[in-house]
Amino acid sequence: MKLPNWFKIIWWIGLLGLTGTILYKRFDAITSRQSVPADVFVFLIFVALTLVPIFSEIEFFGIKLKKEIEDLKQDISIKLGDIKNEIRNTQTQSVTNTFQGYGPPPPDNKLPELEHEIDRIVKAKLKEHGVTLDSHLARRIDVPDDNLQMFKVRYNVETQLRRIWEQRFENGELDARFKHQSIMKIIQDLTKFEIIDNNFYGILREILSICNYAIHGENVTDNQVKFVTKNAKQVLDYLSQVK
Repeated sequence: MKLPNWFKIIWWIGLLGLTGTILYKRFDAITSRQSVPADVFVFLIFVALTLVPIFSEIEFFGIKLKKEIEDLKQDISIKLGDIKNEIRNTQTQSVTNTFQGYGPPPPDNKLPELEHEIDRIVKAKLKEHGVTLDSHLARRIDVPDDNLQMFKVRYNVETQLRRIWEQRFENGELDARFKHQSIMKIIQDLTKFEIIDNNFYGILREILSICNYAIHGENVTDNQVKFVTKNAKQVLDYLSQVK
């Protein structure tokens, strides 16, 4: 319970008056060198009380007096999961850095040139290993179902978040260099301006961290996949209602 300031002042004045009165009544005994240890104790308390308005914290022989109690309880929730996510993002390249790390995709008119380079380089490398291209025609590019599901969730969540962010911040107010924000920066902006619920930040972060791991070929547990799959629809339904 935090006491009002007026009560603290009255309490301080009362204690100061009480200790001062005691010292006044004991003045003759103190000056005549007939003081007792209690007189010294009361005197130290009196001095400490007189210094309270000047110093925020005073300590005499282990007795500590504070001018006011600092309220250290802040409405900041730092989850263990957030710390783990920071470690993960340091260890692996996240999809959130796609635009910053790789740049924009090549334009259509450059694709034939790139295709020619791929054809020339890949054929040369396969030839070095004695492999013919025909022998690999039947090779499929396949993805495990769980990883594919995580990609679908990630794609749909990110699509909704970018839609919300662009509607709120791209109407002539957004600098062009901020057009492609990382997904975590988008979530932070939407939370900061209370466009999405503050408590929703942690939920999105945890879901996207699981999706990121699966997309990047890291191992995810069956329970993690089930958690994302089970809750993805509710998350997407919520985001779809945010305008």
